[in-house]
This record gives sequence, structure tokens and C-alpha cells, in this order.
Amino acid sequence: MKKMDWFFSLFLIIAGLTCLLFSATGFGHESILAFGRTFFKVCMWFICPVIIFVCLSLWVNFRNKK
Repeated sequence: MKKMDWFFSLFLIIAGLTCLLFSATGFGHESILAFGRTFFKVCMWFICPVIIFVCLSLWVNFRNKK
């Protein structure tokens, strides 16, 4: 995939998460800060496994090159 394809894919994922989280927090009497906290938590649950996967794949590639 080209860089522009990755950008649009990431943009659509973030837009979908934003709509999902905004609708989940929008029905209550919560502030925009509650939305920000929820969005941060969801992003961390997504980013942590990605970082672990990238580190493991780099480690395996580095090990196989020796």
C-alpha cells in the first residue's frame, strides 16, 4: 500500500472511533473532558498491542539477519 492509502485508512479509523465514542458519551450529561478521557483510553488499548507487535517483528527481523 502507498503512504496515501495508509493515511486515508488511518483517517477513517480515527473518524469512526470519534463518532462511536462521541455517540457513547453524548447521551449522558458528561463534558467534553469525559470524551477525551474515553478516547485516550481506547487509543491506548489500540496502540499498546501495535507497539508490542512492531517491537517483536523488528526483533525477529534483526535476529534473522545475523
